[in-house]
Amino acid sequence: MYTDKQGTAALIETLVRKGLRHVVLSPGSRNAPLSLSFYHHPEISLRVIPDERSAGYFALGMAQRLKEPVAVVCTSGTAALNYAPAVAEAYYQRIPLMVLTADRPLAWVDQADGQTIRQRDVFQNFVRKSFEVNGDAKSPEEIWYVERLASEAFDSTQYPGHGPVHINIPLSEPLYGRKKELPKVKAIETLIPDFVLSEEQLVTLSERWNKSARKLILTGLLDPHPALNQLLKQIAEDPSVAVLTESTSNLHDATFNPCIDRLITTITPEEAEHFHPELLITLGGPVISKKIKAFLRKYAPKEHWHIDPIDLHVDTFQCLTHSIPLSPVNFFLQLFPEMQHHKSAFASTWKEKDNKTEAAHELFMQQITHSDLSVYGPILNAIPSGSLVHMGNSTPVRYVQLYTQRADLHFYSNRGTSGIDGSTSTAVGASHASGLPTTLISGDISFFYDSNGLWNNYLRSDLRIIVVNNGGGGIFRIIEGPEHQEEIEKLFETKQSRSVEHLCHAFGLSYFRAENKLELESQLKDFYGSQNTKPSVLEVFTPTRENPKVLKDYFEALKKA
Repeated sequence: MYTDKQGTAALIETLVRKGLRHVVLSPGSRNAPLSLSFYHHPEISLRVIPDERSAGYFALGMAQRLKEPVAVVCTSGTAALNYAPAVAEAYYQRIPLMVLTADRPLAWVDQADGQTIRQRDVFQNFVRKSFEVNGDAKSPEEIWYVERLASEAFDSTQYPGHGPVHINIPLSEPLYGRKKELPKVKAIETLIPDFVLSEEQLVTLSERWNKSARKLILTGLLDPHPALNQLLKQIAEDPSVAVLTESTSNLHDATFNPCIDRLITTITPEEAEHFHPELLITLGGPVISKKIKAFLRKYAPKEHWHIDPIDLHVDTFQCLTHSIPLSPVNFFLQLFPEMQHHKSAFASTWKEKDNKTEAAHELFMQQITHSDLSVYGPILNAIPSGSLVHMGNSTPVRYVQLYTQRADLHFYSNRGTSGIDGSTSTAVGASHASGLPTTLISGDISFFYDSNGLWNNYLRSDLRIIVVNNGGGGIFRIIEGPEHQEEIEKLFETKQSRSVEHLCHAFGLSYFRAENKLELESQLKDFYGSQNTKPSVLEVFTPTRENPKVLKDYFEALKKA
């Protein structure tokens, strides 16, 4: 049942003893010892996805939901290189991905042998650690070394922070020998401590906090975290504290300010001093809004504390004064008892502006024509409660930021590197692992780019994909620069006139289509209706040239209001 290669068997069994339970395999021959052993292992749940690039993102989506390491396994050669985009995303999004690449023996590297490239350390810029394990190891000392490296590799996906690791495994022929049992191994048990502030540090930080009359908490990419949400809700009762969130922050309360881009747009230079914080506190991953980045770089606070257990010197706003290597929950749990409310109009100033822009937003939406901007309202309202919502990069994730997020949905996007290349595969993996209804909102280019994300047997019946087809890369008509270039259609937005309908039929998905407001509202009812029991795609067509004009008019309307 299992491989007879002792080194490979020891590696596999140690990873399982450490806690590995989920493996995503792409078929090949050089990885046969790994494939056969994982397939037959009673404690491993194996998924098979042919395309390595899609498999990498699928595993990323699984690990994102499971909050535990998920392994991807491939054969030698360029197969490994196809994991690179997902590995980079996992690194910057801090997702515990284990990359196991089968390799040819070192002696055959650069010897014109088939499927042989320089694989060792191939992901070194985007992993927590790289390892090379001799899959053919036999001696007791070699096996001891394999077991030790396997324990270290597994732990490195989780400490000092979550992220990917790479294990390269040279294997010589024959590859298909078998034995009935896996070896008994010794896995190293690792205890990960919680860190706390010292008494002196706590006194210093609480004094600085309590002296400040204008405190701004800005949250980036975060998993849903009820304890953190409750803490921030209590902290936001202080009149001197304003909390800014994004869709990917997954934080919700009436006191928070959730639509940063539309809010910042309305702040005039004369008003800026009233919104300018004395103390900025940031937590979570990357922030989507370019407008808040520009605002805080221009109106820098006196102090900026970044709360992060790993990256100590992330200075996105060019004003970092304190790096605090704690989880946000641990930090606020210690500081909260020391906090004193401050007489201030800071929080109410932000909230009043937020309420005014919300009213202006609603008024504009009543008059808006069918466009990219208009379709997101009906879409976001129609998504079933409790769903995962995955947003493609470029325009979808930006448009969603302009709508107040529902607290009964969980929002995700590959904002570690912000690429469009694996949105579908990630959403499919998350859907499969979570067992929850999942909606992906994608642009047309992103959907075409990752169409192999549908080439697997793991599409749940409640998977829904909405493709906003604006005829190309609509983002290039919105961001500064490309829109003024005469070559925009050919070189930037990748203008196209295709529909995704035939792709949907090829992969066995139900297909829905909407070209105007009335059709969209009607189709959404059937799309999410109880009669629709297949994974489905709704393609929404919008006017390419009108979209940027509508968005420009929207921001102008907000400013005037």
